[in-house]
Amino acid sequence: MTKAQEWTYEGTQLAWLKERLGRPEPGPGHVVSEIVPRGFEAYVRIFHRFEARDGSGRSCTWQAWARESGVPFHAELSHWSLRGGESDSTGRSLLSAQDGALDSQSRQALASLLITVSGDEAVYFAYDLAALVWTDGAKPLIHQVPLADLGSLRDSMMDLVGDSGPEFWWPNNRAWVVTTDFDLLSTYVGCSKETAELLLADEVLESLPVTAETRVDWDADQTQ
Repeated sequence: MTKAQEWTYEGTQLAWLKERLGRPEPGPGHVVSEIVPRGFEAYVRIFHRFEARDGSGRSCTWQAWARESGVPFHAELSHWSLRGGESDSTGRSLLSAQDGALDSQSRQALASLLITVSGDEAVYFAYDLAALVWTDGAKPLIHQVPLADLGSLRDSMMDLVGDSGPEFWWPNNRAWVVTTDFDLLSTYVGCSKETAELLLADEVLESLPVTAETRVDWDADQTQ
């Protein structure tokens, strides 16, 4: 994950979230609790879909690519473990998953599902590291709009932070938190057991259950 000098979160809506991040004991790599607050009943990893870079609209799931690569599809799967795939004349893969942003199909499915959980109330959407890297602001960029307006919000932020983010989503009651880390190819959700069951059962989202201790970094499964 990108390391940059952080600004002060005191006095921002992100303060509560940042206070609950971290890991109780040091260890290799990075884990879920460093990007999603501890204290939730359940955690879910949502994989960013691999999409063609040639504009054809083709896509591939992580599970399908893992099967072709002969590796297990599991909670700590790294894209570095996936082999082969479609390539162009230079040998570069024609399929890629975006870091720092859910693919549009998964993002819409996630927002629609969370509307069934939290209704049409306005929720918080925060741009943290993306704002630090790409803007000259003095604090994170935080907006409060209904989940149904996420697409419009992202469009309005495009000139500032490009296609990344939002990095954090959460409702007023903090019943769930969505984190799309600036450097990662998956999104992680902390939520209730009931919400996790909905996420895992969704036909559009490619997801797996994880824990607060599950590795999230690109080297996660290189020793397995």
